[in-house]
Amino acid sequence: MATDSILILPGLDGTDQMLGKFRGLCAGTCQAEVLTLPSDASLDYPGLAEHFAPIIQQHAGCHVIAESFSGPIGILLARKFPECVSRLSLVASFATSPVPRFAAFLPWSLLFRLPLPSMIAKQFFVGKTTTLIPALKSAIKQNSVAVLQQRFKLVRTVNVLAELAEISCQLSYFRASDDRLVPRRCLDQILQARPDTTVHEIEGPHLILETRPDACWQQIAG
Repeated sequence: MATDSILILPGLDGTDQMLGKFRGLCAGTCQAEVLTLPSDASLDYPGLAEHFAPIIQQHAGCHVIAESFSGPIGILLARKFPECVSRLSLVASFATSPVPRFAAFLPWSLLFRLPLPSMIAKQFFVGKTTTLIPALKSAIKQNSVAVLQQRFKLVRTVNVLAELAEISCQLSYFRASDDRLVPRRCLDQILQARPDTTVHEIEGPHLILETRPDACWQQIAG
């Protein structure tokens, strides 16, 4: 059984392409691994958690860091395996949908077929760290349209607040100060369910693990 390990669950792109620097910082003190999401358009959040269950069970006392889309996966894993997950960090993430209601009426099947515009990447994902835009576009392209549609559908309908209230591990939340995708109300709901959550605010855009890896790691290590 591996101990003192960090397991990182990525955002919507589901890859490890943009998390190399942050993983390297983690690996400087303990075993660290990025768990890439399976390319299966049929999996819902419980199915995704079940996919990672065998890995979690091999890491006693692990620290799960769940970014954005993967927050609900981390919550479900922490609830199901309290003997394995000793700490859960939610990074720019949510327990209920962060998506405004009007977004359900946008033509996502068409939008996911188009290349990610650089302006959108800068505005909503990487902010001033525009050097990451090519890597972001590449990471998104690793997924089929069907997988991206399914993941976005899960984000629009998710609600794991009840499961969040039942987890027993140490819980922390990393909020990006300039996050234009996950609103403040998502953090407020998490605090209502778990008032003992430790909150860290990091200056930066939605993808703070990628754009501010050093600042995030300093808070985690501290």
